[in-house]
Amino acid sequence: MPILYLRKLTGKERSPGSNRQLACYLAFVAGATNAGGFLAVHQYTSHMSGIVSAMADNLALGSLWLMLDGLGALLSFLAGAACSAVLVNWGRRERLQSEYALPLMLEATLLVCFGLLGSNLEHHEWLFVPATVMVLCFIMGLQNALVTKLSNAEIRTTHVTGMVTDIGIELGKLFFWNLSRDDSGKPPVLANRHKLRVLLTLVTLFFAGGVIGALGFKHIGFSATLALATLLLALAAVPVLDDVRLHLWRRDLLHHLVARSRRWARTVRNEAHAVWLAAQDPRTPWYAKALASLIAGYALSPIDLIPDFIPVLGYVDEVVLVPLGLLLAIRLIPLEVMRQHRATAAAAPNRPVSHVAALVIVTLWAIAAVSASVWLVRHLP
Repeated sequence: MPILYLRKLTGKERSPGSNRQLACYLAFVAGATNAGGFLAVHQYTSHMSGIVSAMADNLALGSLWLMLDGLGALLSFLAGAACSAVLVNWGRRERLQSEYALPLMLEATLLVCFGLLGSNLEHHEWLFVPATVMVLCFIMGLQNALVTKLSNAEIRTTHVTGMVTDIGIELGKLFFWNLSRDDSGKPPVLANRHKLRVLLTLVTLFFAGGVIGALGFKHIGFSATLALATLLLALAAVPVLDDVRLHLWRRDLLHHLVARSRRWARTVRNEAHAVWLAAQDPRTPWYAKALASLIAGYALSPIDLIPDFIPVLGYVDEVVLVPLGLLLAIRLIPLEVMRQHRATAAAAPNRPVSHVAALVIVTLWAIAAVSASVWLVRHLP
């Protein structure tokens, strides 16, 4: 692909045409990933309506473990969408050319992780199937949020239900019989033919991607994800290389990145400490106390619910979920209360440690280990 075309396709400067063209590529990738993922884990990962419905069914039937699997998939989709927004807004704040290319680079990396996890499914299915579902749902949320954001919510790539609904609306307007055409007081009902063509193209490409993805997975296995990852890397490469050329050769780059990372970590720790103090303040509403205790307790726990050694997902809680949870808690806490406890947290020599949160996490690990052991005993010969 020509460099100028790729720079226009995924670069900072957007146009309706480049948005549509990028959406076509991503709809194809989404369809291939969704179909290939179904053959791997027997579950479609772009369909949040189905996942939420399955959670309700499993809870009603008493299948708590399956309901928790669905909850993990839902939260992963949510985390993917949030991560996409964080990357785009960070790139925009830093004035990068790759503000929209960065989520594509991450998606390509996650597709490679999907391929690596898939190679272990047959030997450790009880562990890697849920992890694979979470990775795929994260990918779907990441991509859908990216296209939604760059097109100002005009285009979706994984939400086929919405696209088919819009197609039906436009077809209804297209075939509407304007009996009152001669009556100037009643405007005619006209279909947006351009929108209809775009929607039909996206749904067709999603279907075509599904066919190619299913055939690729059937014949060459999880290695089919490498082709999809390569396509995404090619789409995102030019804006990223532009930023490398403009910013990477700064002599103080390493120092700059280290300093920014330290400031970010220090800010998150200070905010978690302040939220923890605010949760114990009588001026804080009860609902804000409950959320603040939960989020700050987890942030101040010496151990994580998702261990850091798990690829990608091990850092999702620290990089995405905890900051978002703190932000939500801060919005619920009175401004004066938060201002006071921020000053207290900044002056404190040490951070508190939430041993209760650590105990809860260890208990959840124990429950998961026992449940996995029971499952293995029942299903292994």
